[in-house]
Amino acid sequence: MAIFKKKQMKKRSNDPIAVWLSGTEANEVLLPNGYMPVTKNEEVRKCIHKIADLVSSMTIMLMENGDQGDIRLKNELSKKIDVYPNNFMVRKNFIYKIVSDMISTGNSVVYPKIAGGLLENLIIWDINTVSFRGDSEKYEVLLRGIQRFDPDELLHFVLIPDDLFPYKGQGFVPIVKDTIANIVQANTTKTGFLQSKWRPSLIIKVESDAEGMQIKEERDKILNSYIGDTDTGEPWIVPASEIDVKEIRPLSLQDLAIQEGLTLDKKSVAAAFGVPAYMLGVGTFNKDEYNNFISSVIMPIAKVIEQELSKKLVFSPKWYFKFNVRSLMQYDLTELTGHVKEMISTGMMNRNEGRNHFDLSPVEGLDEYVVLENYIPVADVGNQKKLEGGEKTNETNSGNE
Repeated sequence: MAIFKKKQMKKRSNDPIAVWLSGTEANEVLLPNGYMPVTKNEEVRKCIHKIADLVSSMTIMLMENGDQGDIRLKNELSKKIDVYPNNFMVRKNFIYKIVSDMISTGNSVVYPKIAGGLLENLIIWDINTVSFRGDSEKYEVLLRGIQRFDPDELLHFVLIPDDLFPYKGQGFVPIVKDTIANIVQANTTKTGFLQSKWRPSLIIKVESDAEGMQIKEERDKILNSYIGDTDTGEPWIVPASEIDVKEIRPLSLQDLAIQEGLTLDKKSVAAAFGVPAYMLGVGTFNKDEYNNFISSVIMPIAKVIEQELSKKLVFSPKWYFKFNVRSLMQYDLTELTGHVKEMISTGMMNRNEGRNHFDLSPVEGLDEYVVLENYIPVADVGNQKKLEGGEKTNETNSGNE
């Protein structure tokens, strides 16, 4: 069980003049009707969900530096962080919420509750009730604008540091604002076009003066004189010299190039988040593109969480937290099998470690590291008969002479 030093909490003063609005109350007071945050946009939510879902799917391992390489530790601290960091949430939902806040606002704040020198609970604060104040050297975290905390008392996860105030993050929202505005406008245009009544399917030309055609009653009178008494499905009987009927095709979304514009905007949103476009319904799955997404987007976000957890929650300088990023990479079965066989035959992995790649339980007797195709133990590599044959041959030749 890891032991933590309980820090001396500073006395916090309440400002009776401060007023803090949050949640739906703030939205109703400060925002106009019909306002929708960027993070509520469908494409943005898909990107946030996909990134948060993948990061939260990885196992969090507690590692220890060793002279012959780092090893994984399994103790109460590692279990706490990887299984139930919050008393009411499992690790999957806990990390999902942290990553969602980081992408949306650039920040996520967690309060570590210590009891008896032990880590009892990790509580995620509503990021809408948190603000930051400071300068280039130090800063403090304000909860609801009243309670003040030092950063050392909290876990503060920062994504994309702000240009002027690097102690706080800005997230992805500033990058995609303009693109989202284009998508919203395109969707509004499409909806208005589909619901518009100004898309006639017929044009009827009649022998009449221009002034008569400007009066609705005159137009209805002419139209009803020919079609008013005709049942549904029956043909019209009209004099060829007085009326001419032509069918026209209304403009489509393709004619207005709206669909192509939406596709480009979706690709722009995906590119801003670093998410493969096929995750937004554009294009097809590509394994190399997906693996690059894991290494270039998922891993950096995981590193921020790893380093903050390691900095604030462990007391040993040899310990650190690490996400199992390899578990997210895409491999086909043939490729993975070949990789495992190569690692085993070169002595870099034992056969139980190889079985673990396929989620198979370990088997007794397969923990030994072996090399070559006949699985010779590493310690006996130099005792092979083909390596001893040279000496025996020389002795035989000397005897014959």
